[in-house]
Amino acid sequence: MSPFPTVVDFACKGFYLCPSCSQKRTLLFSENMVNDVLLLLPHRQYVWTFPRSLRVFFKHDRKLFGEVSRLIFQMIQSFYNEAADKTIRTASVISFQTAGDFLRFNSHYHGIILEGGFDEEGNFVFIPFGNLDKMSEYFRRMIIKFFLDKKLINVGFAQNLLTWRHSGFSINNEIRINGLDEKARENLSQYIARPPISLKKIFYEPFKAKVLFKTKYNEYFKENVKMFDAEDFIANLTMHIPPKNVQYIRRYGLYASRTRGIWTSMPEVIARAPEGWKNEHLDDVDIEAEYKREDHDISISEKERRSAWARLLAKVYEARAFTCPKCNFEMNIIAVIMDPEEIRKILQHLVKIGRSPPGLNPVSLN
Repeated sequence: MSPFPTVVDFACKGFYLCPSCSQKRTLLFSENMVNDVLLLLPHRQYVWTFPRSLRVFFKHDRKLFGEVSRLIFQMIQSFYNEAADKTIRTASVISFQTAGDFLRFNSHYHGIILEGGFDEEGNFVFIPFGNLDKMSEYFRRMIIKFFLDKKLINVGFAQNLLTWRHSGFSINNEIRINGLDEKARENLSQYIARPPISLKKIFYEPFKAKVLFKTKYNEYFKENVKMFDAEDFIANLTMHIPPKNVQYIRRYGLYASRTRGIWTSMPEVIARAPEGWKNEHLDDVDIEAEYKREDHDISISEKERRSAWARLLAKVYEARAFTCPKCNFEMNIIAVIMDPEEIRKILQHLVKIGRSPPGLNPVSLN
């Protein structure tokens, strides 16, 4: 054990507000997807967008996304059945995203969709969709009918939406990954689970209490930089926090938790299952008991989060929190410091000797 003490900041667990904690959660989610969920088969990323006139409904009804998410999967399943001319079992992971550039509320969906499915004989039917014109039109009519049935819009407005030349509805599936590209699957999983904001895009100016937001040039705003008052920035950011206990990422078909509970009875799925799942479940006697959660909810146990925390810190900051930087030996925790004044003194000393933690702005200690 190293005789040299070091300081490790612990997590606030503030998902969707704290970029560090959200990033660790994103990394843990992507590892779970690659090691235990995504079959070793081709997938595509789908993106579904809505016109601005309908996005506001998602803002005021934060549980509306679940019903639309289910409709999207049913649409994909129907198109696959039609293309295969028989019923097949496909799989998808669909993520609801609310943030656009400059924290604008922009309701849209990202999905990792299996490019085909299994028929009743266990054969995999490969279904690559190139032209999405028919699916896009079906998507538009399906969503308009859904909002009409929910009495969120009237008949006149629904008919008006159908006449728009540029409807605002769109589907994109240009990104494709094969089943053996582990890095691509990991990156795509991280992308659909990313937090609403990146620290790399913002800069806080404490003297004027302003937040500078920098991004790529945006055609909608006609700019790539936006200045927020600190209070307005916080207000814009907090509207992207989901309601308590609401999961924005849902799994369907073969990736639903209940279905994964019976993967062991599906030889065609076992043959293409990720290695992590095989190692953990093939010799398990009572596999189904692990998957009694809601079939559409993504959840990662508290035990998994705790056990992976140090490893995820290493991924986020590219440094191992419990490895001595001088001798590379494992270190033990000797104290947990909570007093803000004591923490300030320690940080000031670390800045003085040139060992400040990553991302620390020394001006904030004055």
